[in-house]
Amino acid sequence: MKNVSISLTDQQAAQIELEIAAGGYASVSEVIRAALREYLDRPPGPSLAQIERDIDAFLAEQAAGAPLHPIDAAFEQVRALSREPE
Repeated sequence: MKNVSISLTDQQAAQIELEIAAGGYASVSEVIRAALREYLDRPPGPSLAQIERDIDAFLAEQAAGAPLHPIDAAFEQVRALSREPE
């Protein structure tokens, strides 16, 4: 196992100490390893290239006169999709 030194803000260090005091972890290293595992297990977000393509597509749609949808309508579409059987 490799030993690594990191710098934390006072707030980060205090939060880690609270986690240890609560009994969930035995050491600072254990807290950091758990946080890193959680971070690495998250699915990656879209790439910068994908975000730029999405923005370009949106701008092209707007230039072509595509209407904007009210947020309530967008939420309802998402709700309807989530209710549909797979």
